[in-house]
Amino acid sequence: MICAPGEDGSMTTLGADTRRYTGDRRSPSPSWRCITRSANSTPAGPTESITKLDRNYPAATQALEQALSLYHDLGDRRGQANALTDLGVVRRATDDHRGAILALEQALDLSRDLGNRLCQANALAYVGAERQQTGDYPGAAQALEQALAIFRDLGDRSGEAVTLNETGTLHRVSGDLAQARRCHQQALDLARAITSLSNEAHALAGLGRCAITAGCTMQAQALLRQVHQIFQYVGAADADTIRAELNALTGPQPTG
Repeated sequence: MICAPGEDGSMTTLGADTRRYTGDRRSPSPSWRCITRSANSTPAGPTESITKLDRNYPAATQALEQALSLYHDLGDRRGQANALTDLGVVRRATDDHRGAILALEQALDLSRDLGNRLCQANALAYVGAERQQTGDYPGAAQALEQALAIFRDLGDRSGEAVTLNETGTLHRVSGDLAQARRCHQQALDLARAITSLSNEAHALAGLGRCAITAGCTMQAQALLRQVHQIFQYVGAADADTIRAELNALTGPQPTG
């Protein structure tokens, strides 16, 4: 069995220079936050906005619902769209996938009415990810394709990388490992081009999970160790998830 080859059959994702992770930890892609998010911001990754809320989901939900009510009273439809998008992200973090889809689709409708294509793309990417979680693979593919087209049209390479990683996950759970690897490899190349450690880590994680599915344990370990190193370096909570996946493959990993 060939384990996660590149387009030319080579192992393009291994042997990364980990010395790159000893420099500036700041990501050049803006993190998108609830309420204070700027018009030009794009998602830095599926979980980063929640990390910035200290993972206090009840408090986040309460704050966002209050903000949504205020925006409604003020007639601020753009504020409503932003709050609904963030509410969807909070709900997905608590595994309320159907509630997340409801909020995100409302945000999508508002963004379309407002003609805000970036907000549309953000909402579509998350809708796609959530539809995949509920088993609606055709709906997920449709939403992700639309998001990817908008991000590319806008020249938003960070959003493109995020969406490619989500699309790779969709292909993997659908059983198309070859297409999943292609998507994650494209995301990896984009992430390294724009020096986005978060997107790079998610792409490597996707490739690692493809390797696990294919039964390529050694390659999966190598990839997930790189991911764990990056997440530890940037202080991402996702490091715990990756450590658990590594533990399942190799036994307990050092926490330092």
